[in-house]
Amino acid sequence: PSLGLDAKDTGLARVSKHTRGYTMRLATTFGLAFALTGLVTTSLAEVSEQIANRLEGDLTPMGAERAGNAAGTIPAWEGGLTAPPPGIGYNAGGHHPDPFAVDKPLYTVTSANKANYDGILTDGHKALLAAYPDSFQMHVYPSRRSCAFSPQVYQSVKRNAVGGRMTRDENGVTGALMAAPFPIPQSAREILWNYELNFRGFKVIRPGASAVPTKSGDFTIESYLDQLIFRWSDPSLRSSDDLGKVTMYVLKEGLTPPSSAGSMLLMHNTLNQVAHERHAWLYRPGERKVKRLNPPSYDMPFAGSDGLRAYDNFLVFNGAGDRFDWTLHGKQEKLIPYNLYKLASPELAYKDILHKQHLNPEPLRYELHRTWVVEGKLKAGQKHSAYARRQFYFDEDSWIPAVADLYDAKDRLYRVQEGHILNYYEQPLCLVSSDVVYDLDAGRYHIMGLRNQEEEIRFDADLDPEIFTSESLRRAGVR
Repeated sequence: PSLGLDAKDTGLARVSKHTRGYTMRLATTFGLAFALTGLVTTSLAEVSEQIANRLEGDLTPMGAERAGNAAGTIPAWEGGLTAPPPGIGYNAGGHHPDPFAVDKPLYTVTSANKANYDGILTDGHKALLAAYPDSFQMHVYPSRRSCAFSPQVYQSVKRNAVGGRMTRDENGVTGALMAAPFPIPQSAREILWNYELNFRGFKVIRPGASAVPTKSGDFTIESYLDQLIFRWSDPSLRSSDDLGKVTMYVLKEGLTPPSSAGSMLLMHNTLNQVAHERHAWLYRPGERKVKRLNPPSYDMPFAGSDGLRAYDNFLVFNGAGDRFDWTLHGKQEKLIPYNLYKLASPELAYKDILHKQHLNPEPLRYELHRTWVVEGKLKAGQKHSAYARRQFYFDEDSWIPAVADLYDAKDRLYRVQEGHILNYYEQPLCLVSSDVVYDLDAGRYHIMGLRNQEEEIRFDADLDPEIFTSESLRRAGVR
């Protein structure tokens, strides 16, 4: 029932009579969301034109519930921010002033009062409050449903609703392009695909900085420059068949410290990373040659994170999901990081943000939003040295996993991750502006995507696909 769909809506009428009866008994006993994640997952993909019309009715164009909640603590979606708000002094290409700077916290969750907010806290945030009772807290602001995308993206999403489907093994997608392929999702795996393939721009230059503070709070900033072509979102494509196998080109150049300066990592992300692994090449100035790498994926430690982040933790989750069994637990209202313009402000130096054990709570903003709750459990016989279970909380308006609770082989929650949601309102589009992994055992964290003292992200880059080749990487390194 939490999905807001009935049997006709979801396509249960399209499965066999025997299967339909069994599924509806499951739905009656355990709830529709549970039933839909089981035996009928690959039978339920595209929806009818009639159901897709909900994206212009009770659902937003991205598939969220348009109405607010009954308590009035989550407002209705009224279109989000589709342009820079007047009077905030935004300069094209510059950092994004906070459109909600006048908001004051409604309340602050601390270790002392967290029981009062138990139902709207994720287990990860409860663990952070317990681990750092004297310093970690959550300032909760009015909920602003600011996320918005362009009309072109909304048109693509509606087409995807009718035509998009997963491959039978769920490791690929057909019949969709540009943005979220399953705006009216019927399984956990479809929600993961909505994030993996959502619109993030087409040709993008993304400066950034990362840090891994020590237990005492000391840190070294690693700055980098990402150049990206999201081929999935190429407006000239008319069919997913035009993609070939590659959905995204990434060229990452290290800028600081000197040990990283001039290094370049090139990756080609594939649509089906089980059938066709992503390709990766590395250039190091000291070696002056390009090396083909084993595909960085799954539980491989993320470079520069001191072992605090696995590769499939990048931007909260990325890559193949085939090593986990995924379950959809419907929707829950949770406090999640949202509209973090203050955290991204150029008025803050990195020392103002990077405190020992966790980020400075003062520039962080939490809001109450409806989230899709997706759980992944490691399949029997599969290996993942970092996580045996992970639970994500996907914001309904953006498909972004704003929080992840990460468990080890003993089912012990030992890492918590946040994806900091920001609307780049001049586009408009919503992205993870920065993300942080907290390791409760180590008492440390790794943050990526800081841009306070870097240039702002650019969505109008003039990038030639030819630069995303190993030969071009070699030539650039030699120069």
